[in-house]
Amino acid sequence: MKKKDLYINRDISWLSFNDRVLDQAAREEVPLLEKLQFLAIFSSNLDEFYRVRMPVLMAWKKIMKQNPGQLIPNIDIGTYKKASKTINKQQEKFGLILADIIQELAKENISFIYNQAIPAEIKDLAAQYFFSTIASYLQIIPIDDTSFFPINNQLYFVVTDDNTGVVFFLNVPSNHIGRFFTCEINGNKYVVLIDDIIKAFFPEAIRNTSLNFYSFKITRDAELNLQDEFEGDIAKKIETEVNKRDLGYATRFLFQPNLPKQLIETLATLFDLRKSSIVEGGNYHNLKDLFSFPIKTAELSYPKQLQINKNQNFRESIFDQIDREDLLVCTPYESFDPILRFFNEAAIDPTVDEIYTTLYRIAGDSHIAQALATAAKNGKRVNVFVELKARFDEANNIHWARLMKEQGVKITYSIPNLKVHAKIALVRRKEGRESALLGTGNLNEKTAKVYTDYFLMTSNKLLTNELDMLFEFLPARRKPHHPNELSFNHLLIAQFNLKHTFLSLIDKTIQAAKDGDSATIKIKLNNLEEESLINKLYEASRAGVKLQLLVRGICRLKPQVPGLSDNIVVKRIVGRYL
Repeated sequence: MKKKDLYINRDISWLSFNDRVLDQAAREEVPLLEKLQFLAIFSSNLDEFYRVRMPVLMAWKKIMKQNPGQLIPNIDIGTYKKASKTINKQQEKFGLILADIIQELAKENISFIYNQAIPAEIKDLAAQYFFSTIASYLQIIPIDDTSFFPINNQLYFVVTDDNTGVVFFLNVPSNHIGRFFTCEINGNKYVVLIDDIIKAFFPEAIRNTSLNFYSFKITRDAELNLQDEFEGDIAKKIETEVNKRDLGYATRFLFQPNLPKQLIETLATLFDLRKSSIVEGGNYHNLKDLFSFPIKTAELSYPKQLQINKNQNFRESIFDQIDREDLLVCTPYESFDPILRFFNEAAIDPTVDEIYTTLYRIAGDSHIAQALATAAKNGKRVNVFVELKARFDEANNIHWARLMKEQGVKITYSIPNLKVHAKIALVRRKEGRESALLGTGNLNEKTAKVYTDYFLMTSNKLLTNELDMLFEFLPARRKPHHPNELSFNHLLIAQFNLKHTFLSLIDKTIQAAKDGDSATIKIKLNNLEEESLINKLYEASRAGVKLQLLVRGICRLKPQVPGLSDNIVVKRIVGRYL
């Protein structure tokens, strides 16, 4: 079998994950308003795909065009076309699902005005909202204004005047006032997109009814241009690159179907668009705004998750409890409070001397970062490794890193060419005791409500001693010179022993199968891309090992292929929690 036939393309696999998200919006058992949330997740994910992966696929396409007939390693020449075709099908499916949801909303006395005229009974209220609120944010931009540069993922109209031939741009100020207008009449709730209110009343405002409105948005490349030399102020470098993100080249120009061809060509020249970036969409864009759909009713939403707090005494120090026995928390089914207590108590406990932790994605108003700053002000030695390259969280991480540094926290920033993805903490007390926290998810009290993760709090010396070694290594801000530079026997740490240990465990299971013993492998993970690991799993399958994989996102392994992966079953769970 050729190498390219051994693996699923990572981008096509990711799009299949987003398709599963879309399927959730069509499931009968999903509450009606939650279906809109899944549509928003789908739309948001697709925007990220165009910002992060589509630039790569477009670059591949360009390379292949410049090198016709030449085979270039690791480049699948058909991926761009496959991805575009897949996305088009998903967008059609999105429209059908949303149409069904709108019909169901109407049965609940919720009129979501979508692809239809504003009803006569609410026109006066909509007009009032336009003149009292929307109009103050509208900018009329002549098409020949060379200073105009469409902001990434912001909504605009290109407007034409049938009488004069004048063409201009008009912004849709959803970033200032939200996307929706809502009102209620005689027990019926109405939800209207401000796009439609602008189209209805802007002509009245300027006393010109010969206008045509065509919506569009531009999605731009989000990759940061970092050389990873990291000389000087790395936070400043990344902040500068984040600020440039909205100025990246266009990876998608999304426009509504009836935009005249001649105008498309004019805009392509004006905005320096590649042909491959010009994509016909629907009449509305940025439907990730459905996250903020203004109607909230308990009857049409998921029931509130009852979170339990097991084995906790709120009148006793959490560190004393951890000294007696380990505490394992599974969010969001169990409360995130014990993790907050771990940091909050460390900040004020007089016996705590030092705190070490890593931060990857934290909340915008992070209680954990605040506790770390408070701990430093209380005279404790606080050492925090902040990963600045957590995509789309760079600015928030820089903000908190600077705030903590001002309060006396010792901050260590990103390692060149490497992301520190560990979610760990270590608390040292004056009498020599240590307590550790190890998690599969971010130290983020907001996302802990929607992501399923485990957090272990322990005073086990076998684990705390190895965390000591790791926290002593991180400030060096470098990759290990070799995997055995530090000896980890109980923690599995990438760049040290993680990959080797996994492969060794699989080898042992393969040998067990060859010896005639029962041999099973069960793995749950976010993504499966590493070819050496996939090859080892194929080897295990051929040896007779039964494999059950739960892979949430990208999975490049091909299951159930005769002679290759007959014994591998792959499942993906997509539901209320991620």
